[in-house]
Amino acid sequence: MNLIILQEQDKINEDLYQVSDNRFVHIKNILKSEINEIINVGILNGQKGKAKVVSISKSNVELKIISLAQNEDCKNTVDIICALPRPQTLKKVLNISATMGVKNLYLIRSEKVEKSYFHSPLLEEKNYTKFLIEGLSQGKRTQLPKVTIHKYFKKFFEQDFSEYELKLFAHPNAKNKMNNFKILNKKRIIIAIGPEGGWNDFEINFMQEKDFLSFQLSKNILRVETALTATLAQLELIQD
Repeated sequence: MNLIILQEQDKINEDLYQVSDNRFVHIKNILKSEINEIINVGILNGQKGKAKVVSISKSNVELKIISLAQNEDCKNTVDIICALPRPQTLKKVLNISATMGVKNLYLIRSEKVEKSYFHSPLLEEKNYTKFLIEGLSQGKRTQLPKVTIHKYFKKFFEQDFSEYELKLFAHPNAKNKMNNFKILNKKRIIIAIGPEGGWNDFEINFMQEKDFLSFQLSKNILRVETALTATLAQLELIQD
C-alpha cells in the first residue's frame, strides 16, 4: 500500500479514524509504524495528506489527521469502455483502472463475451469496490472510478457521446497509433478496449458510425489487462 485509504465508516470523530482490516496489518507489520509516527493517508473521494498513529492495539490502529491537501494531478479525466472479461481478469481491470485514474469504467457486452460473466457476484458493487480501493492505494489516488454495467452493445453505443472531444477504440489492424491523434489538449477522452477475441465486424462498423476512431496498441494480441495498462500508460505519456 502506497496510500492508506480512509473511509467514512472508519471515522471516530472529525479527525480520528480507526482501521482494523488489511490496512491495520500493513501499518503494523509492513510499515512497522509506532506511536506518533506519520504516515500517508487519503480520504476516499477526497483529499490526501498525513496522519499520526495515536494508538496501536492487537486488533486495530487509530490515526489522527494532521494535514490534508487536494492534489490536482490526481483528477480522473479518461473514461474506459471495456468488453466484460472473465472475473479473474476483471479484478485486474478494476485495480488498474483505479491505479491509473480512470473516471468512468463501462463494462459492456460484446459478441465474444460469455453471457455467464454477467452473472458473476463480482459485478455487485459491494464485491468489486474492494479491488478499486486496492488500486487507489497502489496509485496514491483517492477518486473512486464509477463502474456501470451494460448488457447490450448496440444500446450502449446508441447513447450520446458528444461530451467527448476524442473517441477511440483499440484494434490490432488499425493504421494509426495513439500519438497520431491530437490528444494533448483534449479534456474529455473515451477509449474502448475489446475482448481478447477481438471486436467483430459489426461492432467495429457500429463504433466507427459513432465517430470512434481506431488505433493500434500493438501488432500482438494482448490480454485485456495488458491492453488497458498499455492504453493508459501511452495516454499519460502523451498528455505529459
